[in-house]
Amino acid sequence: MFKTLKKLKVFIPFIKKGEKSDEAISKAIRKIDFEKFQDSIKYKIIDKNYFITALTHRSFLKIRKEPLKFDLISNERLEFLGDAVLDLVVAEFLFKNFPLNEEGDLTKFRSILVNKRFLAERAKSIKMQDFLLASNTALKSIEEGYDAILADAYEALIGAIFLDSGYEAAKRFLNQEIFAKLDIKWLNQFDENHKSKFLEYAQAHTDHIPEYYVIKEEGPEHHKLFTVEVHLAKHCLGIGKGKSKKQAEQEAAKNALQNLDAIDKLGLKKRK
Repeated sequence: MFKTLKKLKVFIPFIKKGEKSDEAISKAIRKIDFEKFQDSIKYKIIDKNYFITALTHRSFLKIRKEPLKFDLISNERLEFLGDAVLDLVVAEFLFKNFPLNEEGDLTKFRSILVNKRFLAERAKSIKMQDFLLASNTALKSIEEGYDAILADAYEALIGAIFLDSGYEAAKRFLNQEIFAKLDIKWLNQFDENHKSKFLEYAQAHTDHIPEYYVIKEEGPEHHKLFTVEVHLAKHCLGIGKGKSKKQAEQEAAKNALQNLDAIDKLGLKKRK
């Protein structure tokens, strides 16, 4: 995937073909305080053109009255690239930091970290709205809480950093702006890996490890329904059903987590 992203670099121009207009370029650049912008994103810009594009909303292009010998490009193509880079960096982070979680959990976590609302909040934290080239209507919609414009600009910014300095630079930016500030406990509240949670609880509070037993299989081979019990020290603490053994085990662990007082009643807790 990284090789594919690298190849895409040649297809993201700053301007369309045509004669350059120094006057038009300077007008656009004067709207952006690059020193302040660099401080805000904590990144040293090499080629400003990528970042002018990243900050250019399509509404800005529609309000220009003077004819140009070339056109500035909106950030939509950079947004497309930045979205792919973001997906890869987030996937790598989750894969390394949640080794006990299954693919379904990682997919859910990724969707949380790349959704528009979350990205818009990240964009606000670096004050992207202060640097955007956009129409007054678009800027007003940001003030009113419309997330898409800022979220898209944030993805375009990731794409700009990737083009400007490569994948590792984009990864460092996301690490400092998202992962370093991310409260893992906040993300864990969306964790539905009940087996992992029950195992952690059992290890912390008892001297026993949960064991799972399939007690029943129903239905034809292509449409099975499994019933599983989870035991702790030979005591059944939860029962679950599912279309796969894994699903049934998760359901059994979920029910066991709702029955934790039984551990105390059975005298299975560690002595202090």
